Amino acid sequence: MAKPILGKEAEKKLAAVSLSNNTVQRRNCSMVNDIKDQVVQQIMLSPFGLFAIQLDESTDVASCSQLMVYARYVHNEEIKKDFLFRVPLETTTKAKDIFNVVSNFFDEVDLKSENVISCCTDGAPAMLGTKSGFQALVKKFHLM
Repeated sequence: MAKPILGKEAEKKLAAVSLSNNTVQRRNCSMVNDIKDQVVQQIMLSPFGLFAIQLDESTDVASCSQLMVYARYVHNEEIKKDFLFRVPLETTTKAKDIFNVVSNFFDEVDLKSENVISCCTDGAPAMLGTKSGFQALVKKFHLM
């Protein structure tokens, strides 16, 4: 396809690019980690390091539960909302599992959980339960 449009030299250059599954996966992981690091750095540089998180647990087409977390923070005097991380919930979707995943991520990237000023979730019982929901665990462990 490249030869008729871009010429023979471009075809040779494109043929030299490795597109094996491992190479593509490795490049994707590298890009994902770079973006995550940039977002975490911007959060840390926000005024006082304060930020808000938004969580959503969803089940994909393969019946795997996924937790997605977004962050809202101030960067260059603008409020930004960025995707922070996604992780499969391999055990259950109970509040304690979600809480552990979020806590572990914060530890991994050196975000201070006490700098979370707000937490938004959907109306799922695992998120909102007053005694054992995610919000209750966050309050109990003084994460907000």
